[in-house]
Amino acid sequence: MGAKEPGATVALDPRDVMGPLDPHRRDFLAAAKAILLLAAPAFVAAAGDARADIAVSAGGVELDWIAPGECADRGRVLAEIEQRLGRSSAANGEPSLKARAVVSRNERGSWDLRLTTTLGETTHSRELHGETCAELADAAALIIALAIDPDAASRSTPTADPDTGAGPGELSGADPGAGADPGASADPGAGADPEVDAAPDAPTAADAPPAVSSPPGASAAPAQHPSRPLELRGTLRASGVLDTASLPAVAPGAAIAAGVLIGAVRAELSGTYFGAQQAFVERTTMGGDVQLITGGLRLCYAMRYRAFELGPCAGIEVGVMSAASFGAASPGSNRALWVAPHPGALASFALSDQIRVPLAIDVPFPVTRDRFVLVGIGAVHRSAAATLRASLGVEVRFP
Repeated sequence: MGAKEPGATVALDPRDVMGPLDPHRRDFLAAAKAILLLAAPAFVAAAGDARADIAVSAGGVELDWIAPGECADRGRVLAEIEQRLGRSSAANGEPSLKARAVVSRNERGSWDLRLTTTLGETTHSRELHGETCAELADAAALIIALAIDPDAASRSTPTADPDTGAGPGELSGADPGAGADPGASADPGAGADPEVDAAPDAPTAADAPPAVSSPPGASAAPAQHPSRPLELRGTLRASGVLDTASLPAVAPGAAIAAGVLIGAVRAELSGTYFGAQQAFVERTTMGGDVQLITGGLRLCYAMRYRAFELGPCAGIEVGVMSAASFGAASPGSNRALWVAPHPGALASFALSDQIRVPLAIDVPFPVTRDRFVLVGIGAVHRSAAATLRASLGVEVRFP
């Protein structure tokens, strides 16, 4: 570095200059770096474990099921497929069917399903809509089973819907007596003919009894839907970060975060580290290495559409900005408190039910903008009034 200029010293003002080297600062930075290094393998292991459970084979079916936690899980759908098939399709040498299902709630409060099936060289995609996620799960199981074996529906006896008592193929709310002979005797032996009971003829439109209508002036009773429990899941996220103006130059960094999802609301705690960036006093070879370490709290609201989530966020971060001088005759260091609220947005795309790729954009506004200087030489660095920060990473959700 350049020689010390006449009169150049490193003063000890705790707010405006870089003072003597603080041993506690070295310990603080070393601990922060150790936490980041130790956390990285855990994130990688968690991501690997979750991804290994994406494709589960049941009777020749490879199913990728992406749905909120309040919906049926992948195991229930696979069990329904096995029930409808009544056997393992792989046992008959049939080709494996690959299916990807994405379930999401729409803006009306009902549910959407996008199902893609691939059998051999043939791929089909379709979209279904339903009042409940359970309806779509049953429909997906039926479609997949029929794609493997067109006779699956005739051999299956689906479980009745607990809310209506109707099976997946029946209309809920239908008259249980539809198709029965109105004049039939109440004799217990009536209708006991096994041939008649085993295969009743479907009633025609002319034979069906008239629909029962509400009396004039009577208001229709509101439809009763089962209450939907809030989705509750934990999250772990590791990201690469770019900050445009907090440090002397565009600074790369790393962040880790842990949080909880309650329905559409996310709350998380995070830690971010930005490595040292050099700043020079104008027209000299002296300056300082400036770095930033923060911890923060963020709240977000996610709007969902199929495999995508997007929503606004607000948070605050607290940390330490520090600088160590170079080029001066007496090297020194100093640090300042960093407090910055930050509005932003968070988007993510689902690779599976547990793995997502999140992209976050934040705009921190530092409450205090301390200036680092070399006394008698000039200013080294002062943060901008606002900075743009972007992060991209991998998120694991559980259970």
